[in-house]
Order: sequence, then C-alpha cells, then structure tokens
Amino acid sequence: MIRPALALALALAGAMARAERILLIPLDSRPAAGQFAQMIARIAAVDMRMPPYGALGRFTRAGNPDTILTWLAHQDFSDVTAVIASTDMLAYGGLIASRVNDVPMEQALWRLRKFEEIRRQHPAVRFYAYSAIMRLAPTATRQSAPWRTYLERYAEVQDRYSRVKSPADFTTLKNLIRRIPSGEIDRYEATRQRDHAVQVELVHMIGRGTLDYLVLGQDDARPFGPHVPETQHLHEVVSGLGVDGKVYFCEGIDQHANVLLSRALLSQADWTPRIRVVFADDAARHRYAYYESRPIEQSLRDQIIASGARPVLSDNAYDYALYVNTPSRRPGPFKTFLDALGEELDQGFPVAVADINLAKDGTADPEFYQDLFQQGRMMRLLSFAGWNTAGNSLGTAIPAANVYLLARRIGTDPLARELAQREFLLHRLVNDYGFHKLTRPMAYQMIDEKLGASRDETGEPLFSDVQEFVRDDLALHLRHTYEEQFQGKRFYAGTRAYEVSDLTDVKIFLPWPRAYEVRLEFRLRARPMSGE
Repeated sequence: MIRPALALALALAGAMARAERILLIPLDSRPAAGQFAQMIARIAAVDMRMPPYGALGRFTRAGNPDTILTWLAHQDFSDVTAVIASTDMLAYGGLIASRVNDVPMEQALWRLRKFEEIRRQHPAVRFYAYSAIMRLAPTATRQSAPWRTYLERYAEVQDRYSRVKSPADFTTLKNLIRRIPSGEIDRYEATRQRDHAVQVELVHMIGRGTLDYLVLGQDDARPFGPHVPETQHLHEVVSGLGVDGKVYFCEGIDQHANVLLSRALLSQADWTPRIRVVFADDAARHRYAYYESRPIEQSLRDQIIASGARPVLSDNAYDYALYVNTPSRRPGPFKTFLDALGEELDQGFPVAVADINLAKDGTADPEFYQDLFQQGRMMRLLSFAGWNTAGNSLGTAIPAANVYLLARRIGTDPLARELAQREFLLHRLVNDYGFHKLTRPMAYQMIDEKLGASRDETGEPLFSDVQEFVRDDLALHLRHTYEEQFQGKRFYAGTRAYEVSDLTDVKIFLPWPRAYEVRLEFRLRARPMSGE
C-alpha cells in the first residue's frame, strides 16, 4: 500500500516531470523581460524557450509579431505544458511599441486572432497572458526629451481636474499645453484608446476560454492619470463577464513573466505556498511607492496572489517569510526588522527579501544591502530583488522563492537545483545593487561628460566605450560579491554537502543603446566537501 504522503509526493513528481518545456513570448529583448524568468525556470529544471532574439526588437525598433506567431505555430507542443505571452509583443511588437500609435487597432486584433487559432489547436496546454496598462510618460528618447515630462504631467493633472475641478489645475493644464508640440497630445490619447480597446478584447478572450489567466500590469503611474478610469472600466468588463478569478490587476509590467511562470508551475503541482510578510516599518504599508498607483500593502498582495501563493498572518503556519524593506522606514522599526531577519537566517529558516526602499532612479537601499553583506548572510536567502519599482522587485523575489521551494518539494535534481537558485540569487545581488547603484551612475557620468550625448539613446562611438566600462566594472563587482558571499560556502544538495567552487562563463553587455539595464550571464560550479 502506498502511504498518502508518498502518493502525494509521487503525484507531484509526476506532474513536474511533464513540465519539460514552457514557451515564453516576452515583453521585449531586455533581460528583465525574459532572462530572469528563464533563470527561475531552471531552478525547477524547466526548459523555458523564447522566440529568436532578433525577432524581439531593440529599444525603439519594434519586435516582429508575425515572425513570433509563425515561430509559435511551428513549435512541437508534445512536451509543452504552458505558454506565457506578452500580448503587447504579439499585438504591437513590444512594450515601447505599445506606447506609440504605429500599429492600427485592426492589425493588433488580427494578430490576437492568430494567437487564438494557435491556442485552439492545443487545448491541453495552458495559455497565460499579460499586458501593460499604458504608463503616464512617453518613452524616454532623444526625440521626446524636450517635452515628455510636460505630457506626463498633463495626463496626470487632466485626470485630477476632471474629478476635482480645481482652478489651479486648469491653469496648470493651459501652461502645459503650450509646452507640448502640436499633435503629441492627440497621438498620446489615440494610443491609449487603442491599447484600452485591445485590453477589453483580452478580457473577452478570457471569457471565451482562449486564455486561462490574464495579468493586466500597471506600467509606471501615480494615483491620478488616465489609467485610473481605464482600469475602472476594465474591472467593470471583468465583473460583467464573471471572470474575476482569471483576470488580475498588478502594479508593474516587466516582472510578469516571472509571476506567471510561478503561477503556471504551482497550478500544475496543485500547491499554494503560504507567505508570512514582515515589513521594515508597518506604518509604510499604506504608503505609495514611486511610480505606483496603489498602496504598498495592496500592491504586495496582488503580486503574491498572481504568483499562485497566498499571504498569511504572522501567527499562522507558513512556508517562508518575505522580508520587505519599505520606503521611509523609521530607524527604530528598521533595527528591529534587521535583527529579526538576521535571527531567522542564522537559524536556517526560509527567508526571501524584497527591497522596495528604492530611490527615485530605481536603485536599492545601500544601508540595507551593506547590513546583509557585512553579516555574510546573503547566500542563505531564498531570493533577493531590489530594482526599478516596488512591483518589479516583489514580482521577482516572490516567484523565485516559490519556484525554489516547489522544486525542493517535488524532488528535482538536487545539485542542479541548488546551483540554479544560487546563480539567480547572486545575479540579483550584483545586478540590483552592483550595477544599478554603483556601475550605472559612473556610466551615466561618462555620457554626461560628452557634449551632445544622451542617456536616453547613446550613439557610437561613445556607446562602445560605455559598454566596455560597464563590462569591466561590473565584472569586478561580480567577482567581489562572489568571493565574499559565495565562494567556499557550504550547502546541501539532498543529503550531500558541497561548497561553491568556481564562477565561470561570465558575459556582460548592454542590450539596448543606453546604460539603463545590463545583460549579465555566468554559471556557478560546486564540488563535494572533503570527507563527505
């Protein structure tokens, strides 16, 4: 007779054994849009495939939706259990392309119909999709630099004026209109109308059963702006179709390949991780993080639920603790937070960390990072993230922790799993802090010192010089973090002890013609502990 616990373990292992491949159509070619999810998938021994890199576009050069749809249609689905797709890539050619009105709505909808046709041919495969509710600001380019902040401000104030009717806001709107080139407001509003109509159709695709789950992610925004009535209308459409449980609204957009990967794997294994949340300052949970339209506590809950997990109260049973370093934390509560975090890590409890005390430029908290570094506790974390926005950080740390614990639960190859988890952890530490806090500002300084150069779009030959500097400087941060926090550190893979022994295959480059993000690749190696 097979005992119930063993039967469950075998069922879970069997479910995961079928999850050999997941197909990802990412938001664009940036590492955050695809590489992060691929690294998380590797923790669970899942092969996540993406379309050819060249089809994903590069900055203002849009991706090729028709090539991607052809690629998807010709895949062998025999070992594919899920498709995760950015509908902004499918409809327009990516996130940047979704912010301009170059693709007519009819063409965008035609491409989604082709996507539906592929879905109908593979009814056993689950299809997950995500789409960006357009942000306030146009994309930062050399062309938009003189007026984009005025247009962003105009969109925010216009929404507030429509609700409050403040004479001061009316005066502000008149002054802003004079600073924005003729036609830009009309183009901006037409783009928003097209994107919104397409998202209404996405909700109807959920209603028709074409999609299994949809995340509508709010790109950079504030409490006021045209996204507010747009989101309200989308909620009404969702409720009217009775698909509330299949459509979720979250802050941020770049992280949703991670979030939906977590949801797909957890759903397949029929497991819901329980997360105990610890805030650096409880008073901060009701504040708004930079570039977000909902309070931190609500944004966090949204990311957890969308990932397939659920939050629990501190006195309930939980699978891991998520420590959230909040903005504007007070010294007293922050010290208590650090002490509790250190104590849990020292006792070997499962802990993930999300640093959302981010500067306005999206960089991590140096005081918090240095405390972790000086205590030598970094390799004990389940996951870490602190980049760009609160939603981006939460939607990276939570899925990575979920997938790692799932991989342990179902018994994937122990050594491969443990190394993959540590690779992503080291990747986030070096990228989120080493690059964004240390290397990127120096790269920007190089650009600023060159007359006529732009941070938004950096041309040759300066771009090559900046890329060479980034490669050399970030390699030093990678090596330093590895040697101080990972090299020679013991860990267990199954019942056998190993130590991290080598850092190999390092590759560093700037994927877009700017220094805002970096592509960092490497692999870790381990050897058995002597006498083990």
